[in-house]
Amino acid sequence: MPIQYPTRCRIIDVEGTEIAPGLVRKTPDVSKPHIGKEGLAEQVSEFIIRMTLDDGTILMGYECWWETIAGGV
Repeated sequence: MPIQYPTRCRIIDVEGTEIAPGLVRKTPDVSKPHIGKEGLAEQVSEFIIRMTLDDGTILMGYECWWETIAGGV
């Protein structure tokens, strides 16, 4: 089921997670200080998602790994 935007989100750490034999995910350095923080994910274009964290930080979807969380918008 596709994500319905805007949605609540959380920045996650995927460092070392193997997604295929020999292929390991890496957490981008820019997102590391924000792991565990929550905010609002909004679709700003067909392929670009912007996360505005509750502390005011803005991250783009390509700068971090994130997950949707319950709690509405």
